[in-house]
Amino acid sequence: MVVPKLSTGCRAVPFITLSELRPRIWITLAGCNFRCKGCFSIARDPVGELMSVEQLVTLVKNSSRAYYGDTPLEEVVLTGGEPTLDRGYLVDLVARLKEFVGGVVLDTNGYLLDEDYLQELIAAGLTEVMFDLKAWDEKLHEWYTGYSNRRILENIRTAYGKVKLVVNTVYIPGIVDEREIERIAQFLAELDAKKEIDYRINRFRAELSHEKIARNPEPEELERAYSLVARHMKNSVIGKSCVRERRIEEKRGWITVFPDGTMKRRTLDDYRAENKHLGSERGSHE
Repeated sequence: MVVPKLSTGCRAVPFITLSELRPRIWITLAGCNFRCKGCFSIARDPVGELMSVEQLVTLVKNSSRAYYGDTPLEEVVLTGGEPTLDRGYLVDLVARLKEFVGGVVLDTNGYLLDEDYLQELIAAGLTEVMFDLKAWDEKLHEWYTGYSNRRILENIRTAYGKVKLVVNTVYIPGIVDEREIERIAQFLAELDAKKEIDYRINRFRAELSHEKIARNPEPEELERAYSLVARHMKNSVIGKSCVRERRIEEKRGWITVFPDGTMKRRTLDDYRAENKHLGSERGSHE
């Protein structure tokens, strides 16, 4: 196993999140290279507290012990913002987490994740990559994110066969709809002869997005998109951003842990209110 170079830097961390259903933690690393018009996350800006890898790992361990007791962590999902912005930090974080976590998952826009970077993360202990592919059409992708998707498509091709892959796309009515989603599914099916890639269609949430670019999709629109994807791929699902498991009959919440160790249970309504508060704090410091 390759020993990664230790990072001496810090990343802004607004909070980490604990699942109520399984011993699983999401780590939110703030800051992003993309400026997606439909983004709903306050973490695309560098909000929260600056934390070293050591401080963040300690927060994860203490939070897991306080909430799950002696039950080992099944998985940690690294999300954001965009986790890949600081390569040394991310590689070091993955290596430290792998010492006590069953699986380490990277949720990324994929722009920076070239073959060398991916191989370094795999050597450190990365077990899965979730690519958030925003759109198929290059001009549409540039309009939506500020960046071409050519490097992302190439990085998905490169990652195939090296690590478990999941690809997410947000259904945005009139923008990223059935035509875009089917074309992405065709691309993945052509790449994935073994039909091992999971493709997830996520719902756009107009009430959460930074810019009001579209309405929420109707259930029948999502079903049509799913039926088109199912023509090409075996592993597809209509999902929700960042959701790894769910019980349909149960109203789900999350346990948010802030950098100072404070824990708070949050529902979707709480999430909106907290994000609004964090946004106000950010504005007062600018």
